[in-house]
Amino acid sequence: MQPEDPHTLSFNLFSSIGSTTRIPILFPQDYEVWDFHFEDYVLRIEDHGTTIWKSIAEGTFMHMETRRVIKTQAEYNTLLIDVKDIPQDEKNKLLSNVKAMRIIKFALPPDTFRLVSSCDTAKEIWDRLRELFSSDADLEHSIQTLLLAEFGAFVQKPEENLDQTLNRFNHILSRMVKHKLRRELIKQKVTFMNGLRSEWKTVVSTVKAHEQFKNYTLAKLVGILRSHEDEVTNKGKVVYGMRSLALVVKGKNVAEEDSESDLSDCELTKNYTL
Repeated sequence: MQPEDPHTLSFNLFSSIGSTTRIPILFPQDYEVWDFHFEDYVLRIEDHGTTIWKSIAEGTFMHMETRRVIKTQAEYNTLLIDVKDIPQDEKNKLLSNVKAMRIIKFALPPDTFRLVSSCDTAKEIWDRLRELFSSDADLEHSIQTLLLAEFGAFVQKPEENLDQTLNRFNHILSRMVKHKLRRELIKQKVTFMNGLRSEWKTVVSTVKAHEQFKNYTLAKLVGILRSHEDEVTNKGKVVYGMRSLALVVKGKNVAEEDSESDLSDCELTKNYTL
């Protein structure tokens, strides 16, 4: 078998990871990576992501009179009319299954799509893909490895406030628990604080040094940090402004030095010529 071209491997990996706005694409040889990132993508869907994921992972109730494969928007609109008299909770599960199936199928290349085209539910598709492309042991090990790497490299994003950072951190912790990975509370707290932006450094050092630090829950710790958020945010803006000013001054000084250097060179050249 010919080894895959490195450019092809890079493209496949990039596509299988996806992004917050782009569905991860399944390449069978990268199934373990795709499985991990596809779950993350679905859970981050703003409207009913958790419900859609439950349809995929746990299955959903299907009303017998509406058991059908939805392929077009027109069929989906017709379904909405047909289920109007079904109890709301059953309707939500049914529609979540439809949305889940559409998302999965968008993620599949044509050859793989044909292998699952006869499935009637998102869970059937999901289970069939697992049977085709993974062993449970390999999958679990790959997911655990990715989660540990994500936990260890956790950092606050430039645009995030404290609550947004905490929500993302808790999302990682919940997935770790799901895959039988646990970290002691002290490790969770230290990892979270060490991942905060540099302007938090003074506050973080003070909190770590407090005699009650080891007794704080993560929620209590974030509550303490939150009380300093306005102060830290303003400090960050001042530091950023000072850095920007310093860069401008440095640039100006460099330009002046370059100008003087040019003049000196001219003088040396002139003297040498004489």
